[in-house]
Amino acid sequence: MASPIQKPTRRPHAKTRTGCRVCKSRKVKCDESRPSCRNCLRRGISCDFNISAQNAALSPQSTSNSTPAGNQVTSPTSSVSHQPTPAGWFSALDLELLHHFTTSTCFTFTTEPMTRNFWRVNVPRIGFSHQYVLKAVLSLAALHLARIKPQRRDVLLEQAMVHHNASSSLALPVLNSISSEDSVPMFFFSMLTTYIAFASPKEPDNLLVRSSGVMPEWLFLFRGMRSVLDVTSDAYAIHSMLSLGVFFDSGQIMNDIWDASAPSEHEGIKELESLINYYVKDAEKLDEMTQAIDLLRRSFAIFYGGNGNYTDDQRLRSAFMWLFKLRAEFVNLLKDRDNEALCVLAFFCVLLQRLDYNWWIEGWGVHLVARIHSVLDDGYRLWIRWPIEEIGWVP
Repeated sequence: MASPIQKPTRRPHAKTRTGCRVCKSRKVKCDESRPSCRNCLRRGISCDFNISAQNAALSPQSTSNSTPAGNQVTSPTSSVSHQPTPAGWFSALDLELLHHFTTSTCFTFTTEPMTRNFWRVNVPRIGFSHQYVLKAVLSLAALHLARIKPQRRDVLLEQAMVHHNASSSLALPVLNSISSEDSVPMFFFSMLTTYIAFASPKEPDNLLVRSSGVMPEWLFLFRGMRSVLDVTSDAYAIHSMLSLGVFFDSGQIMNDIWDASAPSEHEGIKELESLINYYVKDAEKLDEMTQAIDLLRRSFAIFYGGNGNYTDDQRLRSAFMWLFKLRAEFVNLLKDRDNEALCVLAFFCVLLQRLDYNWWIEGWGVHLVARIHSVLDDGYRLWIRWPIEEIGWVP
């Protein structure tokens, strides 16, 4: 009599019951990385490992009105009912990051004393009432500190990602139904997120952050600030909170200089415009190209004009004023990988290269012109010969 067929036995495998609750609820394997498991980190979810690590420092006595013991302090946002704070506490690293922002990072954005003080004092204060601003502050500080402390780079970059994901998750519901009351904190959230996008490590092939186009994330975010300001036409809503007029005055001065100055001629831009006028037959598209090039001429005049009286801050503002003033139709051309629009963006890379001394912009001129060159059709690569040579990149 034939012996019954033996069913193959399954190899025993080690089971873990110590994974985070999110992974358990999703029935996926948790790698138990600290302070946040990789699954939660990728999904932008607050991992309860991070929360548990913070709560472990709490004692029953520390939840009273007395000052908490150890290296933890109560979150100033814990009393804000519409912004949940699961743990309600900051870690020692978070405090280090906040300290670094107010003593170092805030001074890297501008040389104007009043604006520096605004970043140092007022922006963190806004964050105490709007947690998405505070977490964006901590994320940017972590990115800055990672450059200064390379031996801690991996931990700091991971912490920057955790805070950035949390900040974005908190801000998204507000952004979807933004009111004039939210316009000020959301404006600074947009600014901070733009800095974060610039300062984050650049992947060699990471230009296409949106599946529909080639626009870098920071360009999208920078233009988002314009949308935030357009929420209200009431100037009082912008200037009513924490003396915001001080912050915007320097920008208004640069805008007045921009409007009053005539665009200067530049041989590289002139050649690009001639090519576009010859090859672009669609009247509406040609109008968008002409407007973008005219704006770029104004930015180039600040960098390459004969007047050497412009400050570094004014040059920085003039470069990004081009992004701010671009029309949505031209941005849509960039999203659609339009060759002519990408060539115009390649000329903007020259200004980024001239601003390379800013830690959060460093390397973007070379990185972006290289990526544009890689996605352009062969014939159009000759159109960006001047910016490639000016930047010093070798294809």
